[in-house]
Amino acid sequence: MLFQFDVRGAFLCADVDTDIFLKLPPGYQPPPGKTAKLRKSLYGLKQAPMAWHALIKKWMLKYGFKPIGQDSITFMLNRGKSIILLSLYVNNWICATNYEKLYKQFLKHLSVEFELNDQGCCEWYLSVRIQQDLANKLTTLTQTQYAKDVLE
Repeated sequence: MLFQFDVRGAFLCADVDTDIFLKLPPGYQPPPGKTAKLRKSLYGLKQAPMAWHALIKKWMLKYGFKPIGQDSITFMLNRGKSIILLSLYVNNWICATNYEKLYKQFLKHLSVEFELNDQGCCEWYLSVRIQQDLANKLTTLTQTQYAKDVLE
C-alpha cells in the first residue's frame, strides 16, 4: 500500500544553527540595545532545507528508522514482518507499507512533533500517477499527463 502525507510549514519547524540577524521592517523600532535574531528557519533561507532535513532525520533515527542510501531521503522501519519505506521530497512524503496499522501508529507519533496533512492512499507523487489495485496486488505508475503537459 502506498500512502502520501506532507508536513505543513516544514521549514519553519527547524532551528537555525547559525546567528542570523534580521533587518526590521520600516516603522518598527526595537527597544534600545536590542536586535532581531532569527531562531527558526524560514522559506527562502539558504540554510532552510538542510536544517529541515537534519531535524527530520534526527526524528526518524530516534523513532527507529534506518536511512537507505547515501542521501538519506529514504528510510526503512522493520517491526517483525511489518515494514515501512518512506521517501521524502522537501515536505512531501510517500510511504510504502505492508501493514497499514503500523503506518497509522507512525503518523500518530509524527503528528505529536509536526503538523501533518494525511492525504491517504497515494494517487499522484511528483507528476507520477499511481494506481493501486490492492485486490490483485498491482501498482501501476504512469506519467501520461506529465508527457501531455510537456508537449503542449
